Amino acid sequence: MLSQIYQYTKRKNRAIKRRMDRLIRKFTMHNRMITEAYYRERSPELGFFRRGLTLGLLCLASVTGKAYSHRATAAERRDYTNRIFVHRPESRSHRRMSYTALAKRILLCDVISFDVFDTLLLRPFDDPKTVFYLVGERLHCPSFTRYRVLAEKQARQEALEKTGYNEVTLEDIYEKMQRYVAVDVEKAAALEAEIELSLLQANPYVKQLYDIAVELGKTVIAVTDMYLPLPVLQEALAKNGYTQLSRIFLSRDCGFSKRSGRLFPYVKEQLGEEKRYFHMGDNYTADFLRAKEAGFDAAYYPNVNRLGNPHRCADLTALIGSAYRGIVNNRLCCGAFRENQYFEYGYAYAGFYVLGYCAWIHERVQAKGIQKLLFLSRDGDILQKVYQKLYPEADTEYVYWSRAAATRLTAGYFRNEFFLRYIKYKISRKINMTQMLTAMELPQMQDFLTEKGFLPDTVLTAENYEDIVSVFLQHWDVVESAYADSGKAARLYYAEKLQGVSSAAAVDVGWAASGVSALKVLVEDIWHLDCKIYGFVSGANYLHDQNIIEAPLTNGDIESYMFSQQKNRELKRQHRVGQLYSVFIEMMLASPSPSFLQYELGEDGAPAFRFDLPEVEGYEMIRELQRGILEFADDYCRAFRDYPAMLHISGEDAYHVCRFIISRPDYFRNLFADYPVNRAVGTSSHEMETLSQLMEREYQY
Repeated sequence: MLSQIYQYTKRKNRAIKRRMDRLIRKFTMHNRMITEAYYRERSPELGFFRRGLTLGLLCLASVTGKAYSHRATAAERRDYTNRIFVHRPESRSHRRMSYTALAKRILLCDVISFDVFDTLLLRPFDDPKTVFYLVGERLHCPSFTRYRVLAEKQARQEALEKTGYNEVTLEDIYEKMQRYVAVDVEKAAALEAEIELSLLQANPYVKQLYDIAVELGKTVIAVTDMYLPLPVLQEALAKNGYTQLSRIFLSRDCGFSKRSGRLFPYVKEQLGEEKRYFHMGDNYTADFLRAKEAGFDAAYYPNVNRLGNPHRCADLTALIGSAYRGIVNNRLCCGAFRENQYFEYGYAYAGFYVLGYCAWIHERVQAKGIQKLLFLSRDGDILQKVYQKLYPEADTEYVYWSRAAATRLTAGYFRNEFFLRYIKYKISRKINMTQMLTAMELPQMQDFLTEKGFLPDTVLTAENYEDIVSVFLQHWDVVESAYADSGKAARLYYAEKLQGVSSAAAVDVGWAASGVSALKVLVEDIWHLDCKIYGFVSGANYLHDQNIIEAPLTNGDIESYMFSQQKNRELKRQHRVGQLYSVFIEMMLASPSPSFLQYELGEDGAPAFRFDLPEVEGYEMIRELQRGILEFADDYCRAFRDYPAMLHISGEDAYHVCRFIISRPDYFRNLFADYPVNRAVGTSSHEMETLSQLMEREYQY
């Protein structure tokens, strides 16, 4: 009896655990942070109470943005809990005072004062210490950043003990560096000043206020706590258009800082107590409270990185990650720009991925000695634009290509792919023979199908699939004849594009590299053009066969930027095809042009092209997205024009930024709900579905 009770209780406990796991999976799948953190933390040995407590703490972390439980690194935790702007543009969400309101306050004052760093001038990094990586690289000192931070801390502490103030010079800091690295003090200090000078750029929002103050004839000054020497600051300000500053009050020269409360009274002593003063800066205590205490009218200008970083991908490499966040924060959080969400999608997410992918492609082109790049339509549109912007001397070509065209051109070689795309993958759509043949453009096959009992209104099913395929195989000459002219036109088209080229590479987004593989077979094996074809894809992850391009990946004919079976496999495992990650990344490379359908022979025998109906509903949002990508590429390259190594954006970093946004389905539902998509070869234009419909049908929670 006791044994039966024990067995019954054990079965009940197992059933309860299964139900609990199902509930947890259903609940947590809506939040990536909860899903990953819970299953990383969970242990089979944990009891119900501890598992429930873990889940509760993770839910709390998701709501508040603070980590209470899981063992992820700090950067991972921020990625799990950092928020994106789903329902409104970020650049319109950070409330800055209007130029009109500030101009009125400036008008009422005699002396207009600005902080320098993070107010008048911005760095292209989200953390000022990132500059030390560049200094350390030039000095060939791997641990330079850590030593530099420690040396400044010690120098300030020593100054505080001796003088009561913690203001130091750059030379004081490098004297302390002698304890860690035997650097030439003058040379190292000059190098840091030089690098700072090369990176600093004007803040467009504050520059407008500065121009207003100058036009109103006000006395404009700068007041800053900084260890850099005055000549460096003067050069940096003049270089960025601040040429009419009456005076710069530098804490290291005055002997005390804004934060101490002594610098603002000193400014009034120097310029006159009776005058009215206005100050703007990014530090609430030093620039706002202390200025107010000294009798200034003060405006607090929140730091762009303090505003932006809670909405940025954090789990990136130190140098490139800081550059990415700094560039995006400077644009979207400075207050000078009011953009739409499509531009911000391109600027804050797609731009980093596209820029990194193009720079990686260029590295591989040089390493392999490739003569020409073929950017396959339509994904290659924005890729070619950015690539040409980076490398204008490169030989590139935007070529018409599509899965539909590739499927027909290689039908005689990849027969099963032809049957899969045009027949098997259409079974779920419950189409009839007429609809199937219309998509194939093979109405002449109906007579042969009718002979076998497949009438025009017969519905395609899994049961009759193989019998239909048999009919096609028996009359394959009909298929070849129907597609012959298309094949001739395509050969003429690519023979012209590849004339005199012995090696070329096709560039695509991914994921099975079907476009690259088909073009390689056509050029090398079917058309016998004297050109070796390579392929570059941003990621390799095919839902139906993970090893489909294993051989070309192994021999180097095809290479992947972000991940594949051979590279960054952890990222590949994180790439959830069922949650439409691939679709969302493809949307980053959208083009405002109709889908290419087929090659044709014109009346003059020259190749002609047939396109699908234009999806004009999405063109305006795509143009804005592309504008964001191009603006990001411009801003990033301008900021680091003296540091070409900053273009070496790893595939891991690019994917982390992509995943930060593609793991938020609500963002895409809100922003791209009506975006037209076509996932299948041979789908008629009138059957085009929207992204919201696709998500409703395919998204797996």
